[in-house]
Amino acid sequence: MTELLDNRYEIIRRLGSGGMADVYLARDTQLGRQVAIKVLYKRYARDDEFVARFRREAQSAAALNHPHIVSIYDRGQAEDSYYIAMEYLEGKSLKDIIVEDGPLDPARAIGYAEQILQALRFAHDNDVIHRDIKPHNIVINGRDQVKVTDFGIALAGTSPAMTETGSIIGTAQYLSPEQARGKAVEQSSDLYSLGVVLYEMLTGRVPFEGENPVAIALKHLSDEPVPPQALVPEISDNLNSVVMRALAKDPRDRYPSAEEFLADLERCRMDLPVAAILPADDTAMTSVIPAGVLDAGLDQTAIRRSERTGAGQKKKMSGKKKALLAFLALAVLVALAAGIYFLVFAQESGNVEVPDVIGLDRVQAEEAIRAQGLKPELEAEEYSETVPAGKVIRQNPEKGSKLKSGGSVRLVVSRGSSKVGVPEITGQSAGYADSKLKEIGLNPERQPDAFSETVPEGSVVSQDPAAGTMVQKGSAVKYVVSKGPEPPKVVTVPDVKNLTVDQASSRLSQDGLSLGTTSEEYSDTVSTGKVISQSPGAGQSVKEGSSVNIVVSKGPAPPKKVTVPDVIGMSKLDAQNALSAKGLVASISELTNPDPTTWGKVYDQDPAAGKKVDEGTTVIVYVGKN
Repeated sequence: MTELLDNRYEIIRRLGSGGMADVYLARDTQLGRQVAIKVLYKRYARDDEFVARFRREAQSAAALNHPHIVSIYDRGQAEDSYYIAMEYLEGKSLKDIIVEDGPLDPARAIGYAEQILQALRFAHDNDVIHRDIKPHNIVINGRDQVKVTDFGIALAGTSPAMTETGSIIGTAQYLSPEQARGKAVEQSSDLYSLGVVLYEMLTGRVPFEGENPVAIALKHLSDEPVPPQALVPEISDNLNSVVMRALAKDPRDRYPSAEEFLADLERCRMDLPVAAILPADDTAMTSVIPAGVLDAGLDQTAIRRSERTGAGQKKKMSGKKKALLAFLALAVLVALAAGIYFLVFAQESGNVEVPDVIGLDRVQAEEAIRAQGLKPELEAEEYSETVPAGKVIRQNPEKGSKLKSGGSVRLVVSRGSSKVGVPEITGQSAGYADSKLKEIGLNPERQPDAFSETVPEGSVVSQDPAAGTMVQKGSAVKYVVSKGPEPPKVVTVPDVKNLTVDQASSRLSQDGLSLGTTSEEYSDTVSTGKVISQSPGAGQSVKEGSSVNIVVSKGPAPPKKVTVPDVIGMSKLDAQNALSAKGLVASISELTNPDPTTWGKVYDQDPAAGKKVDEGTTVIVYVGKN
């Protein structure tokens, strides 16, 4: 891989590989940010189907701007292949987290699933079905925020492509039954795959395993998963029901939308009854499998085992019916005994004593009143901070009062506390915050959006009151949504050359810049203590707050000291060359000398050899002549 892709993306390192592409960490040299670059393998770059699928990933995800969906920035063609530039996500895949942490705490699993559902709800609302939801395509950052990635096989919900031929598209362990049959997928197919992911988060294993993808796909068609509660008893009945409904074979038995799936998970979080109701006869789920699939290798033994299991369930249900009949018979006997009491005793006196029903459940109170031959009436329902919901707060007449047979006893029943705990909505999307607050009777009030360096755009930055605060139903909860990091202001670098250091620092500060490093150099043209040069240069545009480095003059450089060489005995030319090599200047003085051995040669010099002088000093050389 070249160090600079498409003359824009500086490749830093390889992050990993997938089924059709390599992924690299890169720096966008134009925008100065880190991105993830997915480059299609060259062997697929000439395959029209793969190229179309690769382009579809960019188109599908680029159209989905959501805090829990990875952002697509750019796409292009370079080096005989195709690439996508996308948001770089720091964190771990959900698969890595499951492998490292084992079965996740139910609250943590619900939190991750809710964020994935928010992403799916947004995608489905925009008519995009992911088709390959699995833990490998879900990234969790250090703040437990989720990003759904890899829309490589996503399609618009109305597109018939990739299903007409009966091809199985997706990952076997997370494949919906309709995908295993090669049939058209709908939103519920993504919800089934998420059901598998939720199952794996809660239990540490997938519902179905096999020797190969085909064997696993057949199990999605024919086998019933072991309920997660059977593997992890700590899982609540509500959460167990939610998972099993999501894994229903027939799409009609699953959640019809991500919104309803999300609502049931929130009920699980609040320990409220869920809407998930499983079919009474699970054996019917295997009857819709086409004969072609059965002929292709569907395990008939598995079907018979499923039918035997269904028969056992029917026998079990029969036992429950017997218990119910016994209970009803007992209730009839109790009512009959109460009637006899009324006829024998109450009629004799003509007056009936009003029983004490305060603190009883409404049903219990009404039964006690009827047992006395009186008629219960609901007068009102009121909020109470002391009496639990459904129990009687007051009665009229009071206990011990006498009423004629058939008289009315009016009841005031508690609606429970009028206060609710404010949920944690920081870090969640604005849509999720609104729906969550409304669901528990609070009034969401979105405040003006604000910039945030830590919270992604579209997610809640702050809330008031804080999570956990008890407030009256109907109270307002104010929240602020992030606009993402504040874009830096761009300023022009001023010219600080020929200013002192203090003057340069003050000038830069006026323009929102700061003084960076200060170094010194000798200069023959700039006065000591003043700026020789600066970086960035004057007139350049930079982000506000940037620093400017300067070089300050130390004045002219001091002369260099050199040692005068010994040139006596040399020719005039050799002496000139020797002195010049040392940075000295030769001044030739030819004098008449009676000694013929000095003719044409240096017989004296000034300064003398070995003396230290400034570079550039003139050395007089005496040369003898006839």
